[in-house]
Amino acid sequence: MIIARRSIMNGEDKNLGMGRSIRRRDFIQGMAVAAGGAAALAASSKAFAQTAGGTMVADGPPSPGSYPPLRDGMRGMHPGSFEAAHALRDGQEFGAPEDTKETYDLVVVGGGLSGLAAAYFFRKRAGASARILILDNHDDFGGHARRNEFVHDGKQLIANGGSSYMVAPSQWTYESISLINELGIAKGHPTDKVDRELYRSLGLKTATFFRKEVYGDDKLVPGGTPLNPTPEFLADTPFPQAVRDDLFKLVKGKVDYLAGLSVDEKIAKLKSISYRDYLLNVAKVHPDVVPLMQGMWCLGADMGTAWFAFFRMRPGFEGLGLERPWGSPESEEHMADDFSLPAGNSDIARLIVRALIPEALAPGDFAEVETKRVDYAALDQQSSPTRIRLGSLATRVKPAGGSRVMFEPDDGEIEVTYIKDDKLQRVRGKNVVLACMNNVIPYLLPELPETQKDALRQAVRAPNQMTNVLFRNWEAFAKLKVSSVTFPGTFFGRMGLPTPRFLGEMTPSLAPSEPIVVSFGTGSNSGICSNETMVGELLGGTPPEPGTPMDEQFRMVRAGLLETPFETFERAVRRQAAAVLGSGGFDPARDILAITVNRWPHGFTTGRNTLFEPAKPDDVSPTVIARQPFGRITIANADAGGVSTAGTAIDEAFRAVRELEQRSLGFYEQI
Repeated sequence: MIIARRSIMNGEDKNLGMGRSIRRRDFIQGMAVAAGGAAALAASSKAFAQTAGGTMVADGPPSPGSYPPLRDGMRGMHPGSFEAAHALRDGQEFGAPEDTKETYDLVVVGGGLSGLAAAYFFRKRAGASARILILDNHDDFGGHARRNEFVHDGKQLIANGGSSYMVAPSQWTYESISLINELGIAKGHPTDKVDRELYRSLGLKTATFFRKEVYGDDKLVPGGTPLNPTPEFLADTPFPQAVRDDLFKLVKGKVDYLAGLSVDEKIAKLKSISYRDYLLNVAKVHPDVVPLMQGMWCLGADMGTAWFAFFRMRPGFEGLGLERPWGSPESEEHMADDFSLPAGNSDIARLIVRALIPEALAPGDFAEVETKRVDYAALDQQSSPTRIRLGSLATRVKPAGGSRVMFEPDDGEIEVTYIKDDKLQRVRGKNVVLACMNNVIPYLLPELPETQKDALRQAVRAPNQMTNVLFRNWEAFAKLKVSSVTFPGTFFGRMGLPTPRFLGEMTPSLAPSEPIVVSFGTGSNSGICSNETMVGELLGGTPPEPGTPMDEQFRMVRAGLLETPFETFERAVRRQAAAVLGSGGFDPARDILAITVNRWPHGFTTGRNTLFEPAKPDDVSPTVIARQPFGRITIANADAGGVSTAGTAIDEAFRAVRELEQRSLGFYEQI
């Protein structure tokens, strides 16, 4: 759907291209779901229909209506995918469901990596004829693993919109890596080539842009970033000399800021204070240095311990003489082991879908199908043993009544109610895997013990975002000799050209005159809380006080993210790109063709944060309590493992399916 912009617009917006008619998909952004179940259903259905922009059809060329990866605007957790869930949280009733008369061997609530993997493992054990239904509230499968596609002048461009890569897969469990192997994904494919010389051959390098609103003048400084400074780079920055000195010493130096303490005392100190406290009160850096560090992973510098920052390879610890614990995702060993696909882990999701529903994707190895498109019309066909029902938000999972006789199989059917197409519908399952977020489960299954529901509610995820922008060309990057730009003190912390990669029939943009997808990130990663400026703008200029507990900060930023319209992201994209690239001939009104904001209010699983919740030696992790099976209902998601990786999601799926077996066979944990 195309809608007109407001007629009154300031001069800057007009120059930026904000007046262009583009697809808008945040129509009810920030709207409270009206009281009453019918109103909630109608609001959710209306938003979902506007997001989809059409119906799923198999015939004809792909369009945003028939092929969700082509949809731009506000994506990720898009309008229509969550409003009814918030109504459920707020205690609204939805009325009596329509009985579909459908019964399945397995119903999976949640079509992310864990839900898809659970269906895969169940089918592998129960046989290809097992009837499986996967329900997902979004208009696309994969959960946080999301594929973005763009087409311009006949060229297909593919980008990652969420879960980015496999973290050190050589360290994965047998079960998780076996699934990857069975899908045929492997390093070293003969067509998988990365051209690391293209940008170098054109003289392109990284740069940092200092905006006048913060530093007095707009200035592009090539050859470095605050996290990788050289003396030459720092000399050309507008930083005060004290900031330059402290920044270089912190990042490049090997100062023992805890001299005089023993190794054990140093570790205890780092575990007891935040990274922000360490920087300000131990390293005693200039306060302006702290935001330049971009926190750690998806956390702000005040949200995790200095020990965690040390583990995650943040600056300021190289002179302490401490041995870093094994397993840091940022270690050279792990980073060398990482493996990514062009659309991130959504490429894993696509291959699992094909294994479940062969008609959904063409045959061929993972490289050969990279440019092939899923037939979404094939996902929910009555003739298929496995069905994926998108746009279906579960509202109730009702366990089978009656007590079981010990050692006899549990063969009662579980009722699953969900909203689809403005209707409340019900199916039955002999087994159910809840592969949604932990904090939703207490509302779906109120029969759970209170201790388990309390543990489930503790899984508060970190908000994040990934914005992909289709540029008409990258000539301005070539003229200005930059490949990526860091933005201190700005809404988006970084924009960059993609690494040129060939895979199967996929070819990158090799000439500056060709279209390209430019990524706009929060900074060194996609976690919003690591970017103080974005947090402040999402919260209307009032960010959380330093030291506010992590979960509370996540909730505040999540609310701000959901209330922020697409227009805010669009204006920031256009403004930042124009400021940097304008002198190279870039015109945002002409050269920006599409913007996809992948909004993830419930993003990364984080586990327990010992800065705010110190663990006792005999404590049982909330993740263990939360994932306990309830009859023939089990739980599979990254929350169940407390680690935000694809490998964890797959592992938890395997466990959830295994836990169903003892109930179906009559085996229990007591005799």
